[in-house]
Amino acid sequence: MGSNSFIEIEHKFVVDAHFNRDAFLKNVASLTPSRQAEAKVRDTYFVLTHDNKHVYRHRFDNEIQQLTVKSIEDDNAVRTEINIPIDQSKGDQTSAILEFMNALGCRWSGSLAKEINVAYFHDCEIVFYRAVNQGREVCCIEFEAVNPKSVEEGLRVLEIYEKALGFMAEDRESKSLFELLLLDKAPNSVKAMFI
Repeated sequence: MGSNSFIEIEHKFVVDAHFNRDAFLKNVASLTPSRQAEAKVRDTYFVLTHDNKHVYRHRFDNEIQQLTVKSIEDDNAVRTEINIPIDQSKGDQTSAILEFMNALGCRWSGSLAKEINVAYFHDCEIVFYRAVNQGREVCCIEFEAVNPKSVEEGLRVLEIYEKALGFMAEDRESKSLFELLLLDKAPNSVKAMFI
């Protein structure tokens, strides 16, 4: 697969509001990541009229601005993810992205805000986040393999970090964040595209 691959290998675990974030982050730090960061992120998702296989996302935070296409799978552990970086020096490009997506035939869009804590390892990123949309929230932990040579290797990497932090792959959430927090707010015609 290598660094030029457009495959995301990730496990997401939904945790409840009483989950001890600070203890979890301390345990992650004990694994000695190369870097840790916090950010407030705005993700805007777009659904195109004639595409029920993908969602498009504009991400904006203090470090990253990008346009992404993600496939929608029955199980989102392994899926297509293509990221196109957007020049941060140009500022928030939300209005330009909205016009761009409208030109492609945007049927619906929805946004959510996330507060994230991320730890970077040479082979994995571990993220804790709280995502909010219209008064609803979900807290998640994500393990994402970084540049694995194969899907199998990526899944092995996830297993190593998950076990080290007390998680089991069979307890993970198979739905994407888009499906968990935004899709039910979409019009019925949009929901029907992804059933």
